[in-house]
Amino acid sequence: MDLATCPDNALFHLDPRATDVNGEGARLREAGRLVPAVLDGGIRAWATGHLPVAAAILGGRQFRKHPSHWADLQNGKITDGAPGILEFVLMPGMLNEDGARHRQLRDLVRQAFTPRRVENLRPRITAIVQDLVTELAQTAPEQLVDLRRQFAFPLPMRIICELFGLDYSASDELARHYAAIHDSRSKAADIAAGKAGLAQIITDLIAAKKHRPADDLTSALIHATTGERDTGNGAVLDDELLMYTLMLFLFAGHETTQNLIVNALKALGDHPDQLERLRSGSISIDSVVEETLRWASPIHTIMFRYAAEDVDVAGTGVTVKKGDAVVICVAASGRDHETFGPAADEFDAAREVLAQHLAFGHGAHYCIGAPLARLMTRTALAVFTTAFDVDRSDAPTPEPISSYSPNSFTSLWGRLTVRQPVTAAA
Repeated sequence: MDLATCPDNALFHLDPRATDVNGEGARLREAGRLVPAVLDGGIRAWATGHLPVAAAILGGRQFRKHPSHWADLQNGKITDGAPGILEFVLMPGMLNEDGARHRQLRDLVRQAFTPRRVENLRPRITAIVQDLVTELAQTAPEQLVDLRRQFAFPLPMRIICELFGLDYSASDELARHYAAIHDSRSKAADIAAGKAGLAQIITDLIAAKKHRPADDLTSALIHATTGERDTGNGAVLDDELLMYTLMLFLFAGHETTQNLIVNALKALGDHPDQLERLRSGSISIDSVVEETLRWASPIHTIMFRYAAEDVDVAGTGVTVKKGDAVVICVAASGRDHETFGPAADEFDAAREVLAQHLAFGHGAHYCIGAPLARLMTRTALAVFTTAFDVDRSDAPTPEPISSYSPNSFTSLWGRLTVRQPVTAAA
């Protein structure tokens, strides 16, 4: 089957509103291991929700990330009808580079975003979580609280602001601009305004750190490419690339972690037996985090990979033509019955296979911020589940985020009962 000539009625429709991610994922897997699909704006791409196929494409050298390999884009078939998609897949920098250029930029980021820098954040993460839990403990038992807004949002946002060297007062503005870019309901003008707003905040930050550097990621990235020392690979982050690199950190470090915390809290609330096993110690926090990453990935899809040549994708019977795009449906792959067995749709943190998921990607583009996201989520869940019981019996039904990218809910309301008070950090 040829993607370009496939009849419209034979294309699998990927819902930009994400109204039923898991149901859509099941239908996609049933449709085939690699199927022709259509996205918002009439964009055609092959789609897979089967984990082995997805991993092979993400890790395969025959598939590239740079949009210069996308035939429909180069031929003018892709218009501005899907600006939310295009803003992400056309972003300059490490996210959409291949080969040596990608390795150069990634190495530069690693020089600044070291394991030691992540580990040094541990005390601050613990302190912030304790402060947030202490604040939540002050709410009346009958009062509904939004755990996304009042717990899952401020933890990664405060950490990212501290990591960047940015005042936390900018957090609401950052979140508003970011949401405008990634909400599939946003109009082109809203997306452009969101992008401009983010760019202005980060550009001002870069200028300030050039004038007065400090012990933060922004200053470290600037220092890595100012010529003050030999970087060893010839790569340079000019102001534009530095801005986009920090934007990528904002998504990977904040949005992904926020969604992961929300999804884990909801999963535990919906599975009280798993929560009790966590509290009793029969399953670990690490297992809960990995099972959430599999069962309710904080990322819906990865867009895109492009075939650098005609590729016969093993096990699919499909030849992806040179220049075709492929979308990886990450959330669907986490419930692949061929990989995880007939109980793949069940949330079970005691299952034997926990870490085999694609929530942080795979291959050369594996998320560089994964250790930080895991650290924040583990800390948040450990403290929160010790401190509170949550009653969501008459709370508003969580609504999915309308996006191809984030996979979570716009809110998570509940009433809290204090189990064990937590003292605010000194």
